[in-house]
Amino acid sequence: DRLIASGWSIRSVRILLQTVGMIGPAGCLLLAVSPIVGPSPALASQIITVGLGFSALSLGGVSVNHLDVAPRHAGLVFGAGNTAATLAGVVSVPFTGYLLQTTESWPLVFGVTAAHYVLGAALWAAWCGDTAVPEDKL
Repeated sequence: DRLIASGWSIRSVRILLQTVGMIGPAGCLLLAVSPIVGPSPALASQIITVGLGFSALSLGGVSVNHLDVAPRHAGLVFGAGNTAATLAGVVSVPFTGYLLQTTESWPLVFGVTAAHYVLGAALWAAWCGDTAVPEDKL
């Protein structure tokens, strides 16, 4: 809100917060399994925790954007998005287990997750809207 009040566009604020909220965790996951951290589970855990902190920034991005693009139907849009996210979780958890069981590679698992974050951030930045869609008037 402070950024918007100071003259930033709604779209710019949504993109900034969502992008940092996704690129930050991606970087932390990659750092946690990097040679820099080495065999320190405690340090890796702390770095992943910092990544989770970055994720909180998405509350000012995707978590409120439904109010920008569909103010009259924001609940429906939010519910559809959460349903899609839940379905993705239903698929990704067994896939992650399979990947880890067959490769025994946490760096691969975290790398795939980081790639997903980066792709999501790029798509978000490209498609994020800040005005109500015409369909919201129906």
